[in-house]
Amino acid sequence: MTLTKIEDKMVVLVKAAVSSALGAAGTVTVELAHVVRDVVTGAMQATEQVGAGLVTSAKSIAKGVVLGVDEAGGDIAKAAAETVKTVVKHATAVGADVSSIARRAVDGVVEAAVETGQDVGRIAQAAIKSAIKAAGRVGSKSARTVRDVLAGAVRGFDDVVGKAPDKRSIVRKRKIAVAKKAGAAVRKVAKAPAKTASKAAVKRAATKTAKR
Repeated sequence: MTLTKIEDKMVVLVKAAVSSALGAAGTVTVELAHVVRDVVTGAMQATEQVGAGLVTSAKSIAKGVVLGVDEAGGDIAKAAAETVKTVVKHATAVGADVSSIARRAVDGVVEAAVETGQDVGRIAQAAIKSAIKAAGRVGSKSARTVRDVLAGAVRGFDDVVGKAPDKRSIVRKRKIAVAKKAGAAVRKVAKAPAKTASKAAVKRAATKTAKR
């Protein structure tokens, strides 16, 4: 089985797992977050057990989650944010390449958003902010690295949209317009200074010292 077929199969399996779980648990924010975390964590652990790389599988997992949430009628932006956060946390825990894996996960989220006709800009922003925030818990350097790598996700929007069938269709033109707006929105997020827990802690400590 080729790598492409493996990735496609993974998308289908993750989509089915998410859609089924949300159908039973409901799509409220708390339940959605639990389902997404459980499915993403389980899928990433499974790929490691069968020898598939996390960088390769992250995109398929993220895409499958978004497609599954869309099918269940859940909040895709929240699902995208939770997906990428879980991916970053897992990659950090196992010592994997966090920035590359985060980028692949965001690519999967964006691709699914385009395919389902969702607000790509809003969903991409949610995913990228979540990735940078999750990386920031590790340290400011990690957050900056993830932010810089995710800036490249903007350049991939047109490539994703370009894969749509019927290149002269009105649908494709609309998707291209959406992708361009998303690109501008993501550039703003990606260029913003990374907020990290360590900086916040230093600021609080300095404030307390000044008051004494």
